Amino acid sequence: MKVLRREVGGMPLWAIALVIIATLVMAAFLSSASATRGKAPGYTPTSDASAPTIPAPMPLAVFIGDSYTQGAGGNGVKWPTLVGEARGWDVDNLGLGGTGYMKTSDVNGCGRTFCGAYSDVVDEIVGTPSYIFVAGGRNDLSLPLPDIAAAADALFGELRERYPQTKIFVISPWFDDDAPPTELGAAAAAIQAAALQNKVVYLDTGQPLQGRPDLISEDGVHPNADGYRALAAAVQTALDPALAP
Repeated sequence: MKVLRREVGGMPLWAIALVIIATLVMAAFLSSASATRGKAPGYTPTSDASAPTIPAPMPLAVFIGDSYTQGAGGNGVKWPTLVGEARGWDVDNLGLGGTGYMKTSDVNGCGRTFCGAYSDVVDEIVGTPSYIFVAGGRNDLSLPLPDIAAAADALFGELRERYPQTKIFVISPWFDDDAPPTELGAAAAAIQAAALQNKVVYLDTGQPLQGRPDLISEDGVHPNADGYRALAAAVQTALDPALAP
């Protein structure tokens, strides 16, 4: 019996089939190599539709204080802003000129018809900050020391109760380039005792402006831009060990 052998152009069909298969395999290999050319070893293709990375929000730092915190005399330079920029924080500056632990103010001091004491500012805090700073005390010196101590104790207690997970810092009261009066030292001691009583951190920054008239603005009371930089540097120095792991 004769076996029929079909041929095309002189080639058997099985040989033609092998050529087609080999061509397809080579084409697939070349296509894969082209797609991964220039990629690192172990590269695994990913979908172009992968979701973009969303950066984590910056920690929020709230600053409560008087005109030194508000930035009076600094031509736009403010020590809370400088500290926040250095630390990578989002800053909410609630400083109001003329205010204190007990002292209230008006349009001549804070720019509003009425500005309450520090405890009245707590309600202006939005969200849950990672850090809260309280600075000032100079404006309270005309008031009885026991009342200042009681107001500081009430403020720190309220902040600790409302924000149990927040790191709260109290900054020692500042004065200008003149030597601070003895009343300021007494107020600082009372504020520090209230801070310790309520388990908040007291930052003793000293008097960075004392003896430095070059750091004071033309009004003779408020820091100038360099003065605010000096205050920011003092806060940073005191803050480093407080934030150390």
